[in-house]
Amino acid sequence: MVFGCSILALAAHGTRTKRWLEWLLRIFIAMWFGGEAFYATGLKFTEEPQSVWNCGVLYTMTGGTGLCLFKLFRQTLSLVLTAVENIVSGQIFISLFKHRSIQLLANRIYEPTSVPHLVGFFIYVQTLAYLLGGISPQDVKLPSIPLPIPVPIDQLFSYNGLGLVLLSFCGVGVFVARKPMECLTRLGWVKPTGVQVGIGLLIILGSFFYDYLWSVMAGGMHQDLGAKLAMYNGGTFSVVGGFVPSVILALATALCAGIGEETLIRGALQPALGIVPAGFLHGALHGQFAHAPFFILQVAGWSCMMGIIRKYTNTTTTIIGHAGYNFCTTFLFAFNP
Repeated sequence: MVFGCSILALAAHGTRTKRWLEWLLRIFIAMWFGGEAFYATGLKFTEEPQSVWNCGVLYTMTGGTGLCLFKLFRQTLSLVLTAVENIVSGQIFISLFKHRSIQLLANRIYEPTSVPHLVGFFIYVQTLAYLLGGISPQDVKLPSIPLPIPVPIDQLFSYNGLGLVLLSFCGVGVFVARKPMECLTRLGWVKPTGVQVGIGLLIILGSFFYDYLWSVMAGGMHQDLGAKLAMYNGGTFSVVGGFVPSVILALATALCAGIGEETLIRGALQPALGIVPAGFLHGALHGQFAHAPFFILQVAGWSCMMGIIRKYTNTTTTIIGHAGYNFCTTFLFAFNP
């Protein structure tokens, strides 16, 4: 899936010099839409909650795939995403303070005429629908959490680390539209200032406080939910051998997940689609909570707050906070499940 999306992204950037690639991509998306529409028409609908949810996801995905081929839809999408971005990021209030006027549609974040943005939205719709399709909406009120499976370090490196970073660089057109150093700048990989390092460290403390607030909400929602999550995390990051193996696992989780997820979500995706779409995809990427959507919303909310910080700093700053928080929590669970 990562390699397929990477190839599509590079082909989209290649349309700047090869016009025929644009038509090839449009034909590919149109054929994909045809396949989804054909499957949707033959889908058997029942009144079961899971069936209603899956049908809704499929129909929404099919509609998004077909509509993205039309320029008018992309123009409307650009207006909506820009308005949401300016409200969520606080730009609308800054413009009101500085210019004494509300600039709701200033600083467009989605380009309707950009083929890479067209393909990027197509990939976003497919990925989000694929992840949402595995969610059990009937478990929202009484979430269940699956049995924990220890995370192998090679998986962290190959997917969360190398895989997501590769997808990010392809997403911004490495060696096709941009040189590697230009890609680093586009992804927000810059040297942080002392203040930004401090912000990154404050993110770690803020993340613990944010999790504490959600644990209070979880306790009010379902008494055993916090205990279930603690057991799941303890089993997922369990190691045998004490301090040193725990540090190694914590470092692997911090570097791979922290760098990989921040580079993709905050570096590659957010400047194109905005804080909220990127944040919700980040939440859905945590598929281990498919049977506890409550925690997917928790990650999505946290991700949106990280997106606001990224808006006014850079990806390096959020990497410091994300990686630092992952290190602390993983070490605590690994060393003392």
